[in-house]
Amino acid sequence: MPDAYYNAVEGWFARRHGWRIDRRWIVCTTGVVPALSAVIKALTKPGDRVIVQTPAYNCFFSSIRNNGCELSSNGLSYRGGRYTVDFEDLEAKAADPKAKLLLLCNPHNPVGRVWTPEELRRMGEICLRHGVLVVADEIHCELTYDGHDYTPFASLSEEFLRHSVTCTAPSKTFNIAGLQAANIIAADPEIRRKIDRQLVDNELHALNAFAVEALIAAYNEGGEWLDELKKYLWENYEYLRDFFTRHLPALPVTPLEATYLVWVDCRTLKRPTTEIARQLLEEEHVWINEGEMYAGEGFLRINIACPRKTLAEGLERIRKVLG
Repeated sequence: MPDAYYNAVEGWFARRHGWRIDRRWIVCTTGVVPALSAVIKALTKPGDRVIVQTPAYNCFFSSIRNNGCELSSNGLSYRGGRYTVDFEDLEAKAADPKAKLLLLCNPHNPVGRVWTPEELRRMGEICLRHGVLVVADEIHCELTYDGHDYTPFASLSEEFLRHSVTCTAPSKTFNIAGLQAANIIAADPEIRRKIDRQLVDNELHALNAFAVEALIAAYNEGGEWLDELKKYLWENYEYLRDFFTRHLPALPVTPLEATYLVWVDCRTLKRPTTEIARQLLEEEHVWINEGEMYAGEGFLRINIACPRKTLAEGLERIRKVLG
């Protein structure tokens, strides 16, 4: 990998987030989902348990299952339209001798939370007490909104750095997922060796030439573009939130602190969201995600990373079915 690649990653995280990454910690791969699977394979054995804070990104579940591990669900608490960590339950789940990893989604997909430094420290301290390694999926780290700053989990302390693995990628931020570039950041040499072995064994360790150049360009030259994108996405969120307030007031919209994925509470409809999503697709050709796929029954996830005209048309079609 050229020096320019490592310089781009190091420079971006230092400038934007005050996190100084040593290039020796970086392991390149083709995507965050393959990275998570490789990390689980490298650091667990079949029958081990992996803690997930549900509702959660659906690929977490398949990555755990496909590696022969068991899901340990630390369900997030939902009160007053906001999600928080159930720390008492996390302590109990981490104390299980079979629990080996916590898959931390920071910021969280699908609920849109940006975990505060205090929340991250408390999660990290629980995991340290019980020998549970934190695997932080931080792919949405750039897509945060005013008043909600992203904190890299590994940046909080030397202990957290040494007892964690962080997965990042420019793909969500810069809309370059098809070029397939991601980075695993692991400061501990033995952990890094195990992960690298899995990537090599599964032919996931080499990036194509376009991916390398795209990452360098994005991290070196994409900052101003990203700032403008975040403004546009936030205005899209405000448009959606106001639309639901006016036309679908029985369906609360969860506050969005990060990502371009809006989590909508549809429990008052008293229908499975798999059924609602299917009806929207078949009758109005609007494709949104049902909460069940994330272990979030009663909710829908709406992607707002689109032109406002497209968003407005989609919302009108949703109103025809749910209004």
